[in-house]
Amino acid sequence: MKKKLYLMRHGQTMFNEQDRVQGVCDSPLTEKGKEQALYTRDHFFRDRDIQASLAISSTQERASDTLELVTEQPYDRLKGIKEMSFGLYEGWLNKMIPKDWEVSLPQYGGELFSDAGIRMMDTLSEVMKRPATGSVLAVSHGCAIRAFLTACGLNPPRFNNCSVAELDWDSETGAFSLVEIWQNPLI
Repeated sequence: MKKKLYLMRHGQTMFNEQDRVQGVCDSPLTEKGKEQALYTRDHFFRDRDIQASLAISSTQERASDTLELVTEQPYDRLKGIKEMSFGLYEGWLNKMIPKDWEVSLPQYGGELFSDAGIRMMDTLSEVMKRPATGSVLAVSHGCAIRAFLTACGLNPPRFNNCSVAELDWDSETGAFSLVEIWQNPLI
């Protein structure tokens, strides 16, 4: 049996606007971030008549605030789909981060990209195994989503804010397969 996962990135934040590393620190959605969420609600979910049986968000405010703009249904907040930690680089300008950041983060108190992918895979697999789950809307973060899709054996693009990866999950194999990446045009 196949189930659907709609994995969405949060809306633009103050740190996104300033081109800063966010990671586990948080910054609020901008007005544009709120507009992006409403655009995704209207032009991805409503236009396609997609209704999730379960909604989840990372524990970070930017993700839960985005989810609340997309749907009014109750939701769970899960630490397993939070953004990866950038350690001492949190809040720095992106252009100041070393080129080898994906492998050097642990020495600065951060999380490996591959570890974030495994964490996301484990958490989302457990969510999909829930018996009453038909389709899931999950709001997470740019690097965490890329890490997850990489762990699925894909070569994902950079996600615009409020973009959505539509995936099928096969209950027999436990494998995720990509159906589509819908990029929000409000960048």
